[in-house]
Amino acid sequence: MGKIIRNTCALVGGVAIIGALLGVLILAFAGNWMRVNEPPVKADYIFPLAGNMNRMIKAAELYKEGYAPAILLSRPRILPREPLDDVKLLMGYPDYDLYQFIGSMLHALDAESAIVEPFGNGHASTVEEIEALKKHFNGRKPKLLLVTSPYHARRVKMVMQDIMPEYDFAITVSDDGIFRNDWWRDQDSAQHLVMEFAKTMHYLLGGAFRSTDK
Repeated sequence: MGKIIRNTCALVGGVAIIGALLGVLILAFAGNWMRVNEPPVKADYIFPLAGNMNRMIKAAELYKEGYAPAILLSRPRILPREPLDDVKLLMGYPDYDLYQFIGSMLHALDAESAIVEPFGNGHASTVEEIEALKKHFNGRKPKLLLVTSPYHARRVKMVMQDIMPEYDFAITVSDDGIFRNDWWRDQDSAQHLVMEFAKTMHYLLGGAFRSTDK
């Protein structure tokens, strides 16, 4: 009996070591695997995903370069006000709503002539955002040029391929967010990769955060 227990412990230990080594190997190459940045293409719409306004800046640049005549504007969930928001008002910052902010941004970037087409209503995740986009098109299949952050692009491509596989699209990235292949040497890259890798694994296992979650 003792020999069986020793052999079993040795087997479990060996499997655990192999699993740990595989995990380290996967993480070592995760930075390269998660990197997606396709050349911009002519499209019907430029779609900067919600979550980071640097994506809208990139969308404005692509619009001015003639890649598409219209920019899609999704309506994400509005987060509760924070103390910093009140301080900004005291400092004279304008109290813009989403449309006013985007309008002022496009004007400042000389892209105010872009057609801005809103869609969605309070989505809380990339999955909900793309589901809302598909519902918005209601059977139409325009060509799309998606814009997102470097660390977000792989998951966006997965979700698009799952929810809108019949659509012609390309994904290009904004200039924000350091994201190096040797992510373990850079704090910002490490934070982005660990968080995004966890979200990607969550999605692959069937998870999706939703605005109706309690």
